[in-house]
Amino acid sequence: MTSRPSLRQALGALTYGNYRRFAVSLLLTSLGVQLLQTSILWQVHEITGSALLLGLTGLARALPHMALSLVGGVIADRVDRVRLIQIGQVANAVLVLALASLTFTGAVEIWHLYLITVLNSSFTALTQPARTALIPWLIPQGNLVNAVALNATISQVSQIAGPAAAGVTIATLGLGSAYALNGALYGLAMVSILWIRAPVPRASDGESPWRSLLDGLIFVRSKPVIISLLALDASATVLGSYRALLPIFATRLGVGAEGYGLLSAAPGIGSVIGAAVLLSLGDMRYKGLYTLFGVLAYSFALVLLALSPWFLLTLVAAGLLGTTNSVQMIPRNSAILTISPDSLRGRVEAFRSMLAGGGTPLGYMLSGGLAAAIGPPLALLVGASACALFVVGIGLKRRELRDPELGTAKDPDRVQAAGVIESESGPAGARRP
Repeated sequence: MTSRPSLRQALGALTYGNYRRFAVSLLLTSLGVQLLQTSILWQVHEITGSALLLGLTGLARALPHMALSLVGGVIADRVDRVRLIQIGQVANAVLVLALASLTFTGAVEIWHLYLITVLNSSFTALTQPARTALIPWLIPQGNLVNAVALNATISQVSQIAGPAAAGVTIATLGLGSAYALNGALYGLAMVSILWIRAPVPRASDGESPWRSLLDGLIFVRSKPVIISLLALDASATVLGSYRALLPIFATRLGVGAEGYGLLSAAPGIGSVIGAAVLLSLGDMRYKGLYTLFGVLAYSFALVLLALSPWFLLTLVAAGLLGTTNSVQMIPRNSAILTISPDSLRGRVEAFRSMLAGGGTPLGYMLSGGLAAAIGPPLALLVGASACALFVVGIGLKRRELRDPELGTAKDPDRVQAAGVIESESGPAGARRP
């Protein structure tokens, strides 16, 4: 009898219609992202066979994120967030359908792949802050950790199904069909949120976009705990990057495109397991410690991936990377969302997205460059060691990460943020439906 209430609690955010529509859109969009990234990595490897050029796809993805995420945050705090997300989905659908056409006709060249990567990353950078900032408006405050965990589960399910579907589609129908499927998913994602209604944020009277951007950065700077949490994430995404090297590991292990798809999907399976565990914990305390030990465990899983001589053990290591990533990501993101007031949430999320979205591709470039110089296994070992040392150092230095109330209703930072909003615009949360 106790399992039913637990299940209802774990899926609590899905009882709200707007969140259900958002979740469907997120699933379809995430599947499209995974299909595109997996297919482009395989096509670059197929055309060039170069670890360095695989890594450079990361640079093509990182630069737009670094340049445009903060702009996206300012936009997200000024316009209809739902419509902004839809515009990005339509633009990305057009891009991948153009790439499908080039691939079907045999006209695709390596520069096309980099250009599509840059443009896709640009639209994602401009819309991602709006997507995350929208979540607290779709569910009551008490369900926020649940919604963040479900978002992580949805994203990681896509990391299972997306790469696996890409591997099967590439092997059976070809790369052009994989891109065409990707375009269809983006289109359906746009349709699924047509009926979501959320308030349009209002900028302060007379406030310029530049002033809005500065206000967001000033708020982040005033919260050392947010900076610490983001630094931990950056250590994993930049120093502990491994995805750009998976085509090489798959080739060395002799498992081809199908095995590459499974290796790319394994972190998603692990992430779902990690998210399920955290869903059962509810609004846990010690979110900072979860983040610290999650990134540290991620480093050890990376060592296992580097040293594994067998495909099955490599799959296990990749799965553990996903599990440990969920353990650090869900508490970290829920804490940041809780601390940030709604009027600044888009810009705070933009800063997080800039580091996460830009850091991951930069990690691709770093791991690809190291692999070209010293070989893939040693490159992962160097990255894992650097990541672990960074985590230990920041964990010892930043006491706020050990606060048991971090990111909960009793968090002093949350109370202080609410007080700021109340003093500026009336009672905290007064504009919330």
